[in-house]
Amino acid sequence: MQSNSTKSLIEGALLAAINVILSLMAIYMPIMGTFATLVWPVPIVILVVRHGIRTATLSMIVAGIIVAMVSGPFQAVGIVLGFGILGLVIGWAIKKDASPFKVIAFGSVASMISILILMLISMWVIGINPITQELDILKESISMTTEFYNKLGVDPKAIETTVESFNKALDILPLIIPAIFIIASVFDAFLTYMITKAVMSRMGQKLRDFTPFVLWRFPDYTVAIFLLGSVLVMLEPYWPKGILKAIGMNLVIVFGCILFLQGLSLLTYYLAKFNVGKFFRAIIAFFVLFNPLFLQIVFFAGFFDVLFNFRKI
Repeated sequence: MQSNSTKSLIEGALLAAINVILSLMAIYMPIMGTFATLVWPVPIVILVVRHGIRTATLSMIVAGIIVAMVSGPFQAVGIVLGFGILGLVIGWAIKKDASPFKVIAFGSVASMISILILMLISMWVIGINPITQELDILKESISMTTEFYNKLGVDPKAIETTVESFNKALDILPLIIPAIFIIASVFDAFLTYMITKAVMSRMGQKLRDFTPFVLWRFPDYTVAIFLLGSVLVMLEPYWPKGILKAIGMNLVIVFGCILFLQGLSLLTYYLAKFNVGKFFRAIIAFFVLFNPLFLQIVFFAGFFDVLFNFRKI
């Protein structure tokens, strides 16, 4: 019993030190910092799985205190809350032997809660809304770019058309912030799980695998919710405050991404079925990801695959 307690303390201290290093990298090394923030929750997940939430929480608090002493409390709170909650929740879900998809679902909710908490703290402590600040930066960058191209002698009409399209995109951006947060949260949770899985496999502890991507199938209501979002966007003229448009656009973006994934899964299935070589798969992937026409084809393939299951053909 004492041996297990000692081992838990040693691993907790070691992983807390790793979190401190990752935190300092995130603060002071912009390029490496991006990588550091992506892997920050992983030590917390490992501690929860191996030694429980209590040890992981203590390790997280110790790491936060050290970072606060070195870089300031606001940076420490931002990193610990931004990624610690995600690590704790994913670790808890894994320890409960939840399926990988449920782990990602729990982790995504935790990530979204973290984002909201950090936004509220930022608005309360600094008095700055991060979203409006980012929008102001984007608008300023568009203005600076316009001036730059004007000095180069670029056709004013071409510049005006481009700027107008960017401004329209900026007008829409605040409406789709929830969809962006949801997609980013799912990505964070998925990446954390996959990195943790790889690390723990090296430590001799295997986590559950996802269903093979070629067999992924999303429920029928995915199409229904996507269509509902499309209808809400079309009903915008009948609602003066823009609420229907905002809800509809977010539903379209989130569930549109899901249907696109369904289409990619279907494409992968048939490429494997017909034994298409890696070279041709790479070419097809390039066209799918960088050609708008192929993007639409894959999306609609996913749309109808949800309804009809083309794998049975």
